[in-house]
Amino acid sequence: MRLGVALAVVLIILGMTIATAQPFKHEDQQGMMHNGCPTCANATEQPNVQGHMNESEMHQEIHKEMHEQMEKGHEKQHGIAEHEKVREKLKERIKERVKDVQMKRNATEIAVKMREMKKISDKARENYIMAKKKYMELKARGLKDPETFRWAKQYIHSGVDYAERWLERLKVQVQNANMGEDQKERLMVKIENCLMALEEKKAKINNSKDPEELKEAVKELRKTWNDVKIEIRSIVGLLATNKLEVLVSKAEDVVAKLEGEIEALEASGVDVSKLKELLNESEENLNLAREKLEEAYDKFEEMADADNPNEVYVEGKQLLKEAREHIKKAFTDIKAIYREIRQLRVGQVFYGNETGELLVVGSGSAEIQFSGVMVVLATGNVTVTPSTAVVTVVGFERGVEGGVSELSGHGKAVIRGENVTVKVDGDFMRIFVKGKGTATLEGEGIYKLKKTIKEKMVEDTFSGAVKLEFGVIE
Repeated sequence: MRLGVALAVVLIILGMTIATAQPFKHEDQQGMMHNGCPTCANATEQPNVQGHMNESEMHQEIHKEMHEQMEKGHEKQHGIAEHEKVREKLKERIKERVKDVQMKRNATEIAVKMREMKKISDKARENYIMAKKKYMELKARGLKDPETFRWAKQYIHSGVDYAERWLERLKVQVQNANMGEDQKERLMVKIENCLMALEEKKAKINNSKDPEELKEAVKELRKTWNDVKIEIRSIVGLLATNKLEVLVSKAEDVVAKLEGEIEALEASGVDVSKLKELLNESEENLNLAREKLEEAYDKFEEMADADNPNEVYVEGKQLLKEAREHIKKAFTDIKAIYREIRQLRVGQVFYGNETGELLVVGSGSAEIQFSGVMVVLATGNVTVTPSTAVVTVVGFERGVEGGVSELSGHGKAVIRGENVTVKVDGDFMRIFVKGKGTATLEGEGIYKLKKTIKEKMVEDTFSGAVKLEFGVIE
């Protein structure tokens, strides 16, 4: 980082461093100890007559049943906790997607602001280079020389000013980052604290009246800068993680679309075994990328409190590198799928020119009537009518009642058929439909709509209710 080198050089050149037994005891599967149970302790061994349990066996059975019920209760609570964890993650990703679409609308404005901030930062860098050059010319005279002393202060001042302008640019990046408002506000506070700390040290540099005061001010600046560097690296790491998470989400959209394409080809009798294998590989790599990004996020978050923040930063960077590798592998598979589909599509156009596409990410409810293929990744409840529709499920609990397929929990479903009605209530990370039909969305989220194969894909957000049509509507 040029900024880090700049301030480091300033500080190094000036050379200013700081230079009993229980009546009854057993342990259940969760390690809970049951000691001195009055009933068990007083139980006496009775002969087992005519197949009946003696009193001791009866108590043991009672305890066994109790333990089994406790275990089931624990598993249920654990399942609920995991369900809520998945649901919260989905909500965060949905918010990220909505934010991403909103940012695209303001992309020009953001780009202009970033260019303006860069100009200011570049000017600060020019001032720093000029002050450095002047100081180096006078350095041999020593700090007791008034002119050397003045340019030494100017040199340090301009280095700190350059750092502050760089932080201002970082602030703009955080303001426009695709992340939760709470996290964004927290990072903004960190940047403001860094700016205030540097401004305070810069004032001490400017107010120093002799070499000794300047040396003391530089010692304080050095310590402050070391703390600021940790915060900057943490924030930059979080921003990089966030950008890769957005990239993974977009790749997952593509995978959902391809899965619909593959299902459509399979419905028309095409052998898609190779395509499904590539699709599974791409999904696996995207899942691994998300895991690495979550680990990286935790690393960058814990830097400020770590005993060795630089080591934690390096670990976070390594995790980002591994995530990029998984993303790269996923895109390699995606490209291969596209190439294969183009060849298989010859003579196998699904629904011909009537085909449309719809992708939805959001929370609330979605009712879609269609003929074609649908891929759903959601947490909540999904109903499919008629029950004769072809439904493949992973993760969801499934039942059929009154001619309706009912899915619940968290999972993925692939639905195929004609004149099918699917209703999704909850948080849907991804609903992709290929074919023709209508969709009524209520809640909040984004959608990408391609009415026919000849039209461009349009993208928009929804808040409230919206009705969409895709393919040829009869």
